[in-house]
Amino acid sequence: MVSPTRRGSSQAQRNVTIEDVARAAGVGRQTVSNVLNGGGRVGAAARARVLDAVAELGYQPHHGARSLRSRRTMQIGYLIPPDQLQPRNLIMMQFLQSLVAEASRRQHRVVVVTSDNPRDEINRMISSRTVDAFVLSELQAGDRRVALLCDTGMPFACFGRTSPGWPQHWADIDNAEAEAQAVRHVLGQGYARPCYIGYASGDYWDAEREAGFRAGLASCGIPGDGAGLLRVDDDASARATIRSFLSSAEPDAVLAGSDKIAGLVYGVATELKLVIGRDLAVVGFDGSVVAELLYPTLTSVVIPVGDIAQRVVDRALWQIDNGPDGEPGEIVPATLRLGQSAARHPRPEA
Repeated sequence: MVSPTRRGSSQAQRNVTIEDVARAAGVGRQTVSNVLNGGGRVGAAARARVLDAVAELGYQPHHGARSLRSRRTMQIGYLIPPDQLQPRNLIMMQFLQSLVAEASRRQHRVVVVTSDNPRDEINRMISSRTVDAFVLSELQAGDRRVALLCDTGMPFACFGRTSPGWPQHWADIDNAEAEAQAVRHVLGQGYARPCYIGYASGDYWDAEREAGFRAGLASCGIPGDGAGLLRVDDDASARATIRSFLSSAEPDAVLAGSDKIAGLVYGVATELKLVIGRDLAVVGFDGSVVAELLYPTLTSVVIPVGDIAQRVVDRALWQIDNGPDGEPGEIVPATLRLGQSAARHPRPEA
């Protein structure tokens, strides 16, 4: 336990050493160094004690001296497509916030670069020694960014899966199982005609969520697509398409491929005079801030972006000192956060 006197003294904070952090955390000096620099393997409990001690003591390592000794920049590059910085892309904005926070806890900064030409940006940052490692997200099959980083031997880690045959430095969720869990919950609440509304994209996560919808139905003895399946192309045309689909299919529950689509369903339900949570259950996917703003509150599959950011930073920093780790990718459990949008279906009166 760090004493209040030490925490309250700015002079003491300026003089805190790595040995002080080690004593406060009850670990060795090398363990503190490993946690801050991404070297070695440190257990979760010891890592948490070290980071707590760093925060309480106000420990600030001398980045200039560390960089001169290690030839490291103490910076991680996050190269993202321009659309990820749009306010509507809420889940990726939340991941960016978590990434910056986790890197800061490890005494690193995140350099965010957005470009339509990722190859040039990666080459520029490598040649200028701007960063020590890269983080990628929203990967595609045969992603060119991963191919280039593999060719250059640059450390990297990803939110999302790399293709088979490439290093598996990634953390992700099981989209299919998470969606199947949501379907089983809705059916368990008494809804009998669920449908699925997702994006018509080439992204693997959209395909997996759609497959998970079917798998969830099948696990409960319901063949096919239930009350139906709709793929929307974009948000601009989705509202009219969803209205037409709900009017014709008449489902009593909607499993949405994202919280954004769930929000559109709320608006359409109001137009059709359907009460969410009574006439129509709605379940989203992302667990973004949208779920907390809707009324009634949205039941949604939560992507644990904070946990994923921690694992991605860990994987990237470890490689800086040790090279490719050869470990498989990591599946992080997603959870279903319950709201009032999919409460128990009222039974019709006899």
